Amino acid sequence: MDQAREADGGRIWQALSDPTRRRILDLLRERPRITGEIAGQFEISRIAVMRHLEVLSAAGLVTSRKRGRERWHYVNAIPLQRMYERWVDVRSQTWASSLLRLGHAAESRAARLSTRQPDVDVALEVSIAAPAGEVFAALTKDPGGWWGHPYLHSDTTRLTLDPHLGGLLIESWARGGAVLATVTRWTDDRHLELTGPFHLGVAIGIAAFELSPIDGGTNLQFTFRAFGAIDPQLVARFSEGWTELVARRLKTLVETGKRLGVAPDPPK
Repeated sequence: MDQAREADGGRIWQALSDPTRRRILDLLRERPRITGEIAGQFEISRIAVMRHLEVLSAAGLVTSRKRGRERWHYVNAIPLQRMYERWVDVRSQTWASSLLRLGHAAESRAARLSTRQPDVDVALEVSIAAPAGEVFAALTKDPGGWWGHPYLHSDTTRLTLDPHLGGLLIESWARGGAVLATVTRWTDDRHLELTGPFHLGVAIGIAAFELSPIDGGTNLQFTFRAFGAIDPQLVARFSEGWTELVARRLKTLVETGKRLGVAPDPPK
């Protein structure tokens, strides 16, 4: 059992499942730190922080060295790199790396030019009467059930998403297809971010879906930002289009099962 767990990265997944441990890795990614300095960043006790460090160490994500009276902790990225190589294929890796660079460049540009607004900036908040898991499944497993014409290439017959980081959102045409975006952030049943061309021409778009539970269902916060040389007519089209796709079609699919996307229900 333990060997199978190790082969499947069980200890690593367990270590990364806790937000405190993820924050500790963020701190150590900046630079090595001693135990007391790490503990000073949290409201929990020093003993609790030490237990988190032990879990990270058991997973191979943190190494420790004693220097004098102080114990220094260092992040070890090798286990994460091995998992990355295992689950991200070469094709996805190439697209993900390129689009992540473009996304980071767009965000850096926006930070530098604080007075400059994105060329397209859409924000929606939609209440959906269903659990977050069902909403997330519709987003990731059935994009063709709600995403469709006229917001895709006219020849698109199918829309699919590879459900993992670096996965591609692909339009399939009768004689080809196109990559619409790639998954640049993912948290099960909670967060999805897609970065890609989105038929914007020489521009990059970032679509983010944030899910949180509310009484009777799920609150979906959606944002779409795009930077680049964008036709003014596309700006208005994207603003209207995301409202139609997310606030009406996705909501309808999840709440009623009715498909309004590129793969609609057959007429009765």
